Amino acid sequence: MIEYCDDMQTTGKRSKLNACTLVAILILGSSLSVAYAETWRCRQPDGTVIFSDRNLTGQCAPMGEGPPLLRIPSIPPVPAEEAKPEPPAPEPAQVPTPGRGRRIDPPNDAVITIRDLKAIPNFNSLLGIANYQAKMLLENGDSEWTAERVCINVRFRDINLIFLDVQQVGCLEGLKPLDTREFTVTYTGMIPPRLFPIRAEAKVDYVKWTK
Repeated sequence: MIEYCDDMQTTGKRSKLNACTLVAILILGSSLSVAYAETWRCRQPDGTVIFSDRNLTGQCAPMGEGPPLLRIPSIPPVPAEEAKPEPPAPEPAQVPTPGRGRRIDPPNDAVITIRDLKAIPNFNSLLGIANYQAKMLLENGDSEWTAERVCINVRFRDINLIFLDVQQVGCLEGLKPLDTREFTVTYTGMIPPRLFPIRAEAKVDYVKWTK
């Protein structure tokens, strides 16, 4: 009976000890949690203020609640003026292209018309030379552009296609819009073995347009 009472007393003591130990651990944990949650305001020698979870210099003042924390962006914000989109690049200047049909484009060379083409042979027996002439009318069919320089390629041939087959280029200056002018291209060569009639073929070789 005594032994049983001793056991009961021993068991009671152990229970009280365990309960006390548990209460002490909870109190210590709460203290540590409170201590850990405390914020200290510390002033540096240069005048700046920092906040810490402990008294770094021994002269820090505890604070009830620290200032709200701000999140630092990974990329600094761009000022509104700099954030404006860049204006689109200007379109490249239009380069005049003959015959394209735009107002900045010169007309096609085909508006230069060759009319009333005649081939005339001239022979000078004393000098031993022959002049072959191709006379024609050149007309500028455009109403705005001037043919500043028009070059005509003429091919002279004899009727039988035996003795003569030569080419000569002649140029006319300043053929104005809707203007028609007479033009002659001349080829000079040696007198052939015998005289014969000739013919001429003419085509536009080059035109420089101005407006």
